[in-house]
Amino acid sequence: MIRVFLCDDDSDTANKYARLVAAAADRNNIEIAVLIFTSGEELLFCLADSPDSADIIYLDIIMGNVNGMDVAKTLRENCCKAEIVFLTTSEEYVYDAFDIVPVQYLLKNSTSDEKFEQVFLKAVSLTTQKMHDMFIFESGGTSQIIPISEISFFEIWKRIVAVHYSGVETVEFYQTLENLQEELNGKDFIRIHRSYIIHLPYVAKFEKQNVILKTGESLPIGGTYTKHVRQAFSEYAVRARNLQFIK
Repeated sequence: MIRVFLCDDDSDTANKYARLVAAAADRNNIEIAVLIFTSGEELLFCLADSPDSADIIYLDIIMGNVNGMDVAKTLRENCCKAEIVFLTTSEEYVYDAFDIVPVQYLLKNSTSDEKFEQVFLKAVSLTTQKMHDMFIFESGGTSQIIPISEISFFEIWKRIVAVHYSGVETVEFYQTLENLQEELNGKDFIRIHRSYIIHLPYVAKFEKQNVILKTGESLPIGGTYTKHVRQAFSEYAVRARNLQFIK
């Protein structure tokens, strides 16, 4: 699901663009959730603790106490990676927008519905590309996002999954093994034991009954997995012969 946040201090305008987003999503079979905010302060408060909870943000610029450009700059400073589309009545801020790296700067009075849909689909495409490279899960009642490249392995105990990433970080969440394996399919993860799924780029070496990761962990290889694990790593090594391994 694509999470769309729309911020405009004119509620009629906000509702108008929410309808356009919904219509474009429906025509293109895209599942979305839309949240409307009527001030920059309200949007910043919502994203303060979870800056990645929005995928696409439509942002008016000329608003009350905090204008949309300042909101966007604060979001980027807080590591919000959402695709931002500026919606405004003025060209005055167009050059200021470059540092934000927005998808588009749209003028409300001169943007056709067709152009609006094109920009929406571009934002969705960019979001989908990022999602492919991110692992998204629910933990402690909030959505969390970890770059796939930072994950070294998963540890599973019944339905409790611990994701190990960035060398020393660990977060637990609930998920079935079947759903986890389906989500990781095609991303160079391999099950080595009933309790472990490793990320192949992190493999340093194999021992008789263990795999040593580049992060220093030694994990057991289940007897029924040994042949499959070594074959999977050999195939990965061939594909990644010229790829620098994660250090």
